[in-house]
Amino acid sequence: MSVLKGEGTHPILFGSTSIVAGPATHRGYLARPDVTGEWPTVILVPSEWGITSSSKDICRRLARLGLAVVAVDLYRGRGPNRSASPAEAAAAAAAVSPVRAQVDLDGIVGFITNSAGFWSNAEHGFGIVGFGLGGAPATLAAIRHQAAALALVSAPLLDGTGSGVVDVFPDLTCPLLGLYGKAEDAVSIADIMEARAAAPQAEWVLYENAGDGFMDDYLAAFDPGAHRDAIERLAGFFEKQLPAAG
Repeated sequence: MSVLKGEGTHPILFGSTSIVAGPATHRGYLARPDVTGEWPTVILVPSEWGITSSSKDICRRLARLGLAVVAVDLYRGRGPNRSASPAEAAAAAAAVSPVRAQVDLDGIVGFITNSAGFWSNAEHGFGIVGFGLGGAPATLAAIRHQAAALALVSAPLLDGTGSGVVDVFPDLTCPLLGLYGKAEDAVSIADIMEARAAAPQAEWVLYENAGDGFMDDYLAAFDPGAHRDAIERLAGFFEKQLPAAG
């Protein structure tokens, strides 16, 4: 295995995986440096599309930059087809019980923080990144488990009724990075301003002309420049906030 020029600094291991946590087995995707040591670890909560080729690519790119990344399948293998409309994907995400999502994420946290693991140093602190509608369960898990860092990418902040993840930001004590496109439909500049007031520790990055799903290379809104910059910012953010590789 090798790292192609411009893609990072580490050779990696990657692939779909089954994660045993207590009596349950969770589906997921793991990418990590293929180098001896314990690595800063991030849980990736995918968008409403679930684990896709795009989210797997993001995992691999972050792994090449020195992170261990575990993507969790909150659909448990029954996610929407990529040919579905955005509305159908959103409906599928809404149908996932928040309690079930919490159970699955709790299991993943237990897995990566197990001190018997040989490739992760997550027992000393870990990060979470939520994409799209995966932002809400990611935020709640970060609060529940006192994550060391949280990142949100194109995740709705308000739900149209004046409430949303912004409401729980006062309970979030860890650093927060938000990456958004200025042309997104689901998040307005006013939403960002409200979020800034609720989470003063947060850093917000807005990409000019980038729209919904700008990091998803399957969608028409994919923005290569914003995608590349977002990967570098995510890697730098987690490298700064998480325990160093050992």
